[in-house]
Amino acid sequence: MSKSLVQAIAIAALPALVFFAAAAVMSKASHLEYVDQIVGTTAAPADRQPLHFRLGYNTDEVNRYWAAIVPDDAALQAERRFLRLDLIFPLVYGAGLVAALLVAWRLLGRPFKGGCLVAPVAITLVADWTENLAQLAQLRRYVAGGESALQDGWIRVASTATIVKLLCFGGACLLLAILLVMMVRGARPA
Repeated sequence: MSKSLVQAIAIAALPALVFFAAAAVMSKASHLEYVDQIVGTTAAPADRQPLHFRLGYNTDEVNRYWAAIVPDDAALQAERRFLRLDLIFPLVYGAGLVAALLVAWRLLGRPFKGGCLVAPVAITLVADWTENLAQLAQLRRYVAGGESALQDGWIRVASTATIVKLLCFGGACLLLAILLVMMVRGARPA
């Protein structure tokens, strides 16, 4: 196995390990599996996917998802705890992804110029925070006033932020994959 292939595998493993380890800790600490269990037994199949994994959602979908959670106090507390912990999670996975991107870039022999490597991760972080803060505020309103308390505008902001988060995270991962392929092939970026 070539040295560059071993390096590429190690670089790819860094953000993957950081992401999945942090996700597991966050899931365990928030008791997210309980939320999944409650939603899985009380929500319709189309409403079971967590909001943070959806490519867009509207007020009706948020209402149906949270309607399965809010009546169960333990599930509600777990959902709140998850959304709060998910404000820290982007810093952790973002650091792993930026580190991998920078190492790959340097191993390709390029000096750090920053923007194109860090931008998709930075946008992902801001979008993730926007998503979580909007959802926390809307969940607080939902608990106090039900479906009628949800604000369409803020749900759209959270939904858009979720889409941007998923797309930019995917873009950053694709950029890393391209850099790693270039490393293995011995190419140098222009």
